[in-house]
Amino acid sequence: MARGHEASGWGGNGRGGSVARVVEALRSDGPSSQAALARRTRLSPATINNIVKELRGEGAAEVRRVNGRESVVSLVSSHGAVISVQVNVTSLHAAVFDFAHRARHDVTIPLREAESEGGSPEAVIDMVRSLVADAGLGTADVTGLAVGMQAPIARPTGVVTSWARLQLPRWKDVVIADRLGGELGVPVVVENDANLAALAEWTWGAGQGTDTFLYVLCSERVGGGLILEGRIHHGGDGLAGEIGHMVLEQGGPVCFCGNRGCLTTFVAERPILAALEAAGGATGSLAGVIDAARGGDPASSRVLFEAGRHLGRAFANAAKLVAPSVIAVGGLLGSAGSLVFGGLDSSVEINSLRTVAPSLSVEVARLGADATLLGGVAAAMDHLGNGLSALPEWMKATGPARSFTS
Repeated sequence: MARGHEASGWGGNGRGGSVARVVEALRSDGPSSQAALARRTRLSPATINNIVKELRGEGAAEVRRVNGRESVVSLVSSHGAVISVQVNVTSLHAAVFDFAHRARHDVTIPLREAESEGGSPEAVIDMVRSLVADAGLGTADVTGLAVGMQAPIARPTGVVTSWARLQLPRWKDVVIADRLGGELGVPVVVENDANLAALAEWTWGAGQGTDTFLYVLCSERVGGGLILEGRIHHGGDGLAGEIGHMVLEQGGPVCFCGNRGCLTTFVAERPILAALEAAGGATGSLAGVIDAARGGDPASSRVLFEAGRHLGRAFANAAKLVAPSVIAVGGLLGSAGSLVFGGLDSSVEINSLRTVAPSLSVEVARLGADATLLGGVAAAMDHLGNGLSALPEWMKATGPARSFTS
């Protein structure tokens, strides 16, 4: 049942062509009138009306009147549950989204230092089973599982790519979708975490309504995801969008991927902390650096400004190749706002690019740390042949996740 390394998650959604076109239009454009759907899909009004009735009968769409004469159609879901898992080097995080009861249940497992590097497949399987039971659900209630890995996933094998295996050693040579799907008995999609975050931001956040969207995650590590016409773009080997390993300086610091001078070696947490330590700074985390800069610390402000300038160089290079309409910055550096964007906007490369591409927009991502988990839901809904035109409040993280010690 596990089919995790196809181009858009589980692959095709199984619907007829006309219905699929309507679903895709609602997924990409959000709530729309039936007249707008007819124009977008080039289907007749009568066909649109019949499809909307079919979707409503399945509980996959709702029609809401916005004034006395006009109504809009939205994709919804009212049955089943989707589980989204985030596998980080130092923690595991999962959430079950119960559409039947409009409820979300989270769990986080911080990994002890001796058990870090992403835990193990067995740890994820145990976590998912426990979460389903704690939510009062059975395995038959779960329609899909999405897993976001803090590492690139190679195609067509579906394993963590070779140069990233030292980061997640217990996942070496594991065909993740097959391993988890075989144990749990549900369809599984496996993606790089930044790809899922990009999909969430395209669906409900900063990239909504764009045809070409680049998302960059900047926190402990740097990752990226590229959305083209509503789909994660993987490229031939699954590494498309890995902007963190774009080489900015040939003689720069050595990166864990084996190259020198990657973007990661300038704007991830460790190099930023190292730059501050060299200047006599004493902050223990990237969040601490941001707090210090907001409090007026000049050294912290400087390293964040310079991180922004490095991002500007990388974004300009990427934009020349894929010409995105929007680039969104997520993670802690995105949350730093003007402390980073001041350097980004002042970079020579970005200013030069904007003279030839004035419509390019560089924005702060909107979904925060929740983006990867929500992106897993978006991938699962796509597999089910429907989606969510708008993000319900109950699906958003409202407080600290329930935690266990591994």
